[in-house]
Parts: sequence; structure tokens; C-alpha cells
Amino acid sequence: MKQTEHKKILVITHQLSRTGAPIVLLDMMRAYWRKGYQLEVIAMMDGELRKDIEEMGVPLKVQEHFLQQSEEFFAYAGGFDFVVANTLITFEAVHLLKYLKVPVLWWLHEGRQYFEYFANVLPDFRTLPHNIHVFSVGHYVQEVIEQLYGVHTEILHFGVADSLSHEIRQTDDKKARFLTAGTYSRVKAQDVLAEAIRSLPEDYLARAEFFFCGNEQMYDESVFLPVKQLCGEYENVTLLHQLSRRETLAWMEKCHCLIVPSRVDPIPTVAVEMMMKGNLCLCTDVCGIAHYMKDGVNGFTAPPDDSCALADKIKYVIDYCGELEPLCQAGREVYEKYFSMDVFEKNIMELAERYVQQKGSKGAK
Repeated sequence: MKQTEHKKILVITHQLSRTGAPIVLLDMMRAYWRKGYQLEVIAMMDGELRKDIEEMGVPLKVQEHFLQQSEEFFAYAGGFDFVVANTLITFEAVHLLKYLKVPVLWWLHEGRQYFEYFANVLPDFRTLPHNIHVFSVGHYVQEVIEQLYGVHTEILHFGVADSLSHEIRQTDDKKARFLTAGTYSRVKAQDVLAEAIRSLPEDYLARAEFFFCGNEQMYDESVFLPVKQLCGEYENVTLLHQLSRRETLAWMEKCHCLIVPSRVDPIPTVAVEMMMKGNLCLCTDVCGIAHYMKDGVNGFTAPPDDSCALADKIKYVIDYCGELEPLCQAGREVYEKYFSMDVFEKNIMELAERYVQQKGSKGAK
């Protein structure tokens, strides 16, 4: 019998959509489940990942709020050995978990604007009790919390399953293919990329293709409209619509470079996935992944909200597309060192063992 079979982990997440934070949380859950931990899930909003969780046989319930049902929540959560609260939006549950002795790993993925928006309802990170352990998904989030609260947090990178592509991407037409994947929003800044593409000289446009994928049902019109208009006017710009994770990974194998034009982005999962594929990333230097990138060495970076600078980097990739394999290999090394599933699973298992052993030894202040 596995030592962990009777250890119970409660997972609380803000939603079950096929977006970055819920997807990497699902990977965490699968790792714990394989090691014999008993899991249960509370989601504040339902979504497509419900099917994946149910296929594991993990009990799941949807609960939008916690404070109104505090006594019921205390009785329920107190029966677990360890709690994982995913994203800042689970702050209501964390407010209640402060009063229990159950160790809590609060895993934060958000940008500064979310901390400022929820400032009046978030717990004070400086006075959290000993059972609440805050982890940042990367250096960007870590720096935001230090700047706002003066509190240093540990970093817990997510993991991405390995599926290195050995496909030769160079085609007879010698065109450089660029992919952009993400929600059409001011944060993701596809409008800046659309402006950069429009500014490219004709000879560069003739040697490139651009592919956009994202949810076309929920979007910021000021961001999506420039992309839609661009696709209508340019034959080499294509809307792929919303893709599944598997489909997105398949498109990464067809493209030479992923562009992440975000105005802010703590750690774009798609960038890590592109590095895992052994392909090239071009992202803005405010993205969390840029902390691990050196421009022109293991990828490319550009300043945010600067379509001219972004266009210059795109032109460079088009000019030297066939000579950038060393950068791709160096980007792959970033994935292997920080974001591989082996590294991730080792880290989260150590945390579970550490905090489960501490249960009952430290309570709220």
C-alpha cells in the first residue's frame, strides 16, 4: 500500500476553463493522483476540464462563494491533510482557511493589475498565519508581491509534459511561420502584433505567414477587431479560431516562431510549450518567461506596446529563419531546467510531504 493512499488533498480553483492556470493545476492533480493521494476539487466556475477530472474519478463540486457557508466549509476542509488554492481569485477560501490548522499552498499566477483590483478584499500577505504558504508561479509575480507587501514568496514553476518535435519545419516555399495563441484581451495585446504585421514591407510579408488562435466568443473587441480585419485583408494571415491544447501543440510543430506580444504576462504557458517543442519564442520583455531569456541567445524579446520594435524582431526572424537552430536548442534547455514535468513533480511532491507532516503542529496565529 502506498504511504500516501490515506492522505487527502483538497484542490480549490477559480475555474475549470482550458486556460493556463487551470491546465497546469490539472497537471499537478494528476501527479498527486498517480502518487496515491486522495483528491477532491472545489471549482468556483465550471468548465471543460471537468471531464478530465471526472475521468480520474476525483470528486468535484462547483461553489462560487465560501464566506456565506463558512461553518459548512470549516467542517469540510478540516478533514484534509493539505489544501492547494489556485490563483488569487480563491481569496475567499483562503480567508477561511486562515482559521484552520490545515496547511495551504496558495499558488499565484496573476499580474499586478489583479492584486490592485482586489486590494480591498485580499488578505494582508504580511500577516498571514503559518499554515498559509504563498507561492509565485515565477519571478514576475514574486516581484509584484514584494513591491506591494514587502513579502518574499517562494517560486513554484509549473511543469509541461515533454513532446519534443523532430519535424523539419523548413518548407519548399522558405516562408517563416509565426503563431500567436491566447485570449483576445488588452493584456495579451494581439492588437499590437496586428499593427506590427501591417508595418512590414511587402518583401517581408511575402516571406511570412501568421496564424492567430484564441476564443472568438469571449474577447475584447478593441483587440480582436484589428486581428479580424487583418485576416480579411492579408492572404498570409489566418484565424485558426479556438484550438484545443493538443491542436495548439500540433500547430507549434508547424510554425517556426511563437509571438507573445503581451502588455503583461506572468508566465505564458504557450511560450514554455514552444520551448519544449524546441522552437523559437519572441515575447515582450514584461513576460515572466523573459526572466529566463537572453535576447538573441535563447529567444527574442521586445518592449511591450511597441509595434515598431516587434516588427523589427519579426523581420530578423524572417531574414535568418534557417539559421536560428542554436537559439531553439538554448530555449529547449530553459524548459528542461525549469519547466520540465520531472522538475515540477519533484518539487510538488516535496511540498506535499513537507506540509502534510506539519499538519497539526502549526495553526493560525
